[in-house]
Amino acid sequence: MVSSSVVVRPEEAFENGPPGARPSGFRRLRAVPRSGWVPTVLVVIATVEVLRLYAVPAATTAVFLGYICAGVALPGTLVYRAIQRRSGWFVGDVAAGTALGYAGEVLTYIPARALGAPLLVLLWPGVVIALFAAVPGLRRYWRGSGDPAQRTPIWVAWSLSAAFGILVYWSSTGFFRTQGLYWPSMGAPDADSPFHLALIGEAKHHMPMMSPWVTHEPVYYHWFVYAEMAATSWVTGIEPQVLLLRLSLLPFIATFLVLMAVLGRRLTGTWWAAPVAATATFFVLAPNPYPWSLSGWFSAFATSPYDDGSVFRKVMWTSPTQTFGQMLFAACMLALVGLLKRDRLGARQWILWTVMILAVMGGKATFLPMLLAALLLVVAVHLVAHRRLHRPALIASGITFVCVLFAQFVLFGGASQGLAISPLHQMTISGGSYTTGFAVPGHHASLKRLLLVLALTLLCWAFVWAGIAGLAGRRRYLDPVVVVLIGVGLAGIGGILLFGDDGGAEGWFLNSSRPYLTLAAVVGAVAVTRVSRMTWRVGGALAGSTLLGALIVAALRHFSLARVPTARRVGGNRQVAWALTWPYLLLVLAVVVFAAAVFLVRRRWSTLQGLAPTLVLSLVAGMGLFATANLLLDNARLVSTAGWHNVVAIPPFITEGTMETGRWLRDHSQPNDLVATNAHCVPYPDDPATACDNRHFYFSAYSERRFLLEGWGFTNDTHVSGKATNTNIVYAPYWDPRILADNDAAFARPSAQTIGLLRDKYHVKWLWVDDTENVPSPDLSKYATLRFRSGDCAVYEINA
Repeated sequence: MVSSSVVVRPEEAFENGPPGARPSGFRRLRAVPRSGWVPTVLVVIATVEVLRLYAVPAATTAVFLGYICAGVALPGTLVYRAIQRRSGWFVGDVAAGTALGYAGEVLTYIPARALGAPLLVLLWPGVVIALFAAVPGLRRYWRGSGDPAQRTPIWVAWSLSAAFGILVYWSSTGFFRTQGLYWPSMGAPDADSPFHLALIGEAKHHMPMMSPWVTHEPVYYHWFVYAEMAATSWVTGIEPQVLLLRLSLLPFIATFLVLMAVLGRRLTGTWWAAPVAATATFFVLAPNPYPWSLSGWFSAFATSPYDDGSVFRKVMWTSPTQTFGQMLFAACMLALVGLLKRDRLGARQWILWTVMILAVMGGKATFLPMLLAALLLVVAVHLVAHRRLHRPALIASGITFVCVLFAQFVLFGGASQGLAISPLHQMTISGGSYTTGFAVPGHHASLKRLLLVLALTLLCWAFVWAGIAGLAGRRRYLDPVVVVLIGVGLAGIGGILLFGDDGGAEGWFLNSSRPYLTLAAVVGAVAVTRVSRMTWRVGGALAGSTLLGALIVAALRHFSLARVPTARRVGGNRQVAWALTWPYLLLVLAVVVFAAAVFLVRRRWSTLQGLAPTLVLSLVAGMGLFATANLLLDNARLVSTAGWHNVVAIPPFITEGTMETGRWLRDHSQPNDLVATNAHCVPYPDDPATACDNRHFYFSAYSERRFLLEGWGFTNDTHVSGKATNTNIVYAPYWDPRILADNDAAFARPSAQTIGLLRDKYHVKWLWVDDTENVPSPDLSKYATLRFRSGDCAVYEINA
């Protein structure tokens, strides 16, 4: 994560802003050399030990890490440095190079898999490394810049390493502990994990991809991350399940964290903005003054008064497409910064940016329309302010527009995937309104209630990104880079407020844009910070105001009503509205009083000169950091009582023997063999609902084979079926009754005709029997041969 670095004393200041910008207020003095590798090595060792606790041997982790370093990060870093024609900040080079390395890996694997030779993916690192070793003019990119100004300060190294360590802790206590690798702890996964695992298996054996759990359904989804994990599995031999649930996302998260730090420094020219931007992206939430537990769905992703912290599990682990896409888009934005600043307009930089936008297109295309809107905003603002077109932004918007069209009509086949115009739908599924019943989906909440929830949500967004107000001071809002950050943020806010989806998928718009609003807030905070030196007093004042903000929220939660304020409990919806609102009114009052006090005494205390606005921002940040600290403590209390690993949170619903049966079938069949099964609905033990949950993916997930009809969830036709029957997509019926009837008849009434129909008409070769479902007739053994049994699962091969 870091290179050789320096320790900067607290009384020392840091480097000035970029050329032409106002000095940041910090002056860089002499530093004592230290090694930034120490915190990096420590956090790597700690991560390896955490993975060992969660059933990943150290040898497996070493093989994985070796491939990522040599097969992804190294070639990507060498190419990135060659494009820049120099070696820069080691941390920045490696972070951007790793993202570029992932793009090169995926774009190499796709044609390699299509040709039937997936290991040709090794051409990407092999050719690059050989070229940079053999060509004399390229050998210099193996070395660092040697510039002392590019060395990572030791406190930056420790800050970033500590932030990643917290994310590993959060991942382990919030995800690993209940997502085991063996039965029964693997028997109740997050609903999306078998879906992702099935698509990794599909990407291992087929290109183009189809939905392996239901016949003839293309994958209209962001699927590049599955190609990445498939490539990693081929090269390392590591099971896709281990990659998905333990390993692959860790470098995605680390790279994204560091890229946010790189962007923070690049945009402000100050070292201290690097760790602030990185940590604020993950850990500065909206203040949550409610002492009662929240139960919202996506909860506006940690930026509304209704979040329960599940964002860190959902975004990082249960949505690998989002995590992968977020990392790629951060690298794309880093390349775009140079283009918009007009300081790197060579063809190489345009090629770099184009490659990254192509990777984003298949990694998470949600980013593309937001980026297009932001680039058009840059063109419009520049035209109004300077009476001329901003050519780089115009060219970039044209390329982005082509990618949007290609993604929508080629990768996604023009499918909407259930997303529709539904203003304020997110307000009905956010935690506070959902928990209290104040505004819930399907109950047609009044417009007044929705507007109140919207007002509270906007207020919380103002708390999280209060630093954006600092952009007005020196007209930084006209800077094209700042405009594109604000444009991405506004597009994300518009997406979450305008669209709706049965599963709350509109929330991904805000989650995608949130880091760039945070960067804009950091730029604004730097713009209003006017002190000559960073001293212990200055640092102490900032820390004190941050702590005060946390204490204010803690006190508010302590003296608030501990029970959920439902209409029945408190006497009506007006009382619920007041219970939701008054804590935030007190928080606003506290900020106003603190700001007034600081501005009144700043002339009497020299330390406050030029620091007053920053102290107010620190107070607001402290209010959000309290929510983070509280969630960390909640996790600690939970694991201390319920256990650290292999926790079965709910009764298993994946059939015992599924993993063993699937892997046997994978090892004893061909990738193009078709399988039929008698299990189609997810059997949640604690939900006796008669409706069929169609998200049955785990047989195809563990076997890496295609099924005639296992489940039918998460396909475009499922959305069509749900809309036609006015049913939630999870319970939407299958749209082809004949295939379903032919499939089930072979298990319920096995005969030469029913089994023969599967064999001759549908080309089914294998039958997967789940004994916990409809137990098939004993006559099945007359027409198919039992080949394997484990737990409640058995595999039969249809007789010729």
